Amino acid sequence: MRSKFLKIAGVMFLLIAVAGFWGYDKYFKPDLEIQHELTSQFGEDFFTSFDGLNAEKNPGTVGQPINQPKTTDDTNEMTETPDNKPKQTEPEPGTIAAPVKQTTTPKEFTLEEINNKYKSQFSYLQSVALSRLDTLYSAAVQEYAQRKKEGTINRSALAQKYIQAGNMLEANMDRQFSNTLNAMQAELIANNLPTDLIDAIESEYENAKSDKRSQLLSKLTK
Repeated sequence: MRSKFLKIAGVMFLLIAVAGFWGYDKYFKPDLEIQHELTSQFGEDFFTSFDGLNAEKNPGTVGQPINQPKTTDDTNEMTETPDNKPKQTEPEPGTIAAPVKQTTTPKEFTLEEINNKYKSQFSYLQSVALSRLDTLYSAAVQEYAQRKKEGTINRSALAQKYIQAGNMLEANMDRQFSNTLNAMQAELIANNLPTDLIDAIESEYENAKSDKRSQLLSKLTK
């Protein structure tokens, strides 16, 4: 699932090919001036906001109240009369009335339920990544064609700009992925479930990133 989610690195392929050469310090090292330009062009939310993720969360997260009793404001009020007024039992002389304990046992969720819940969140992140990658790709192609037509094309600068854009997007997606994975781990622990799945998901994520970069670099050398 996350192999497509990690196509963020794909934006580097087009621009590196256009530039014809690249180096880490020039193309991958963060440049505040370029980042400011990208934020102005695409909007800050484009790289950092994932508001729709909350809509993907299913009921039953850790700490969520379960079946809270209704208050008197939510029920039909009844006027007390001598006939219907509740009778209070007086404690016997010399005794102390014990307080009534009210306990609520929270529902525990299964491994399958938690896995399915977070699977939908990872799917949402994948969808966002692909959509925004397509936007970057289209913008890069359009800007390249326009500048080439005007005779103002600077392949090196254009490559640097959109590689920076890809890196910004990937870094924020990595951060969101990590936050979601940590939340999943916390919920597994709260429900006394094994956390082996966390290591597997994280390993798959890192391996997919490595494979995607190797695939892109292989295309460049052909």
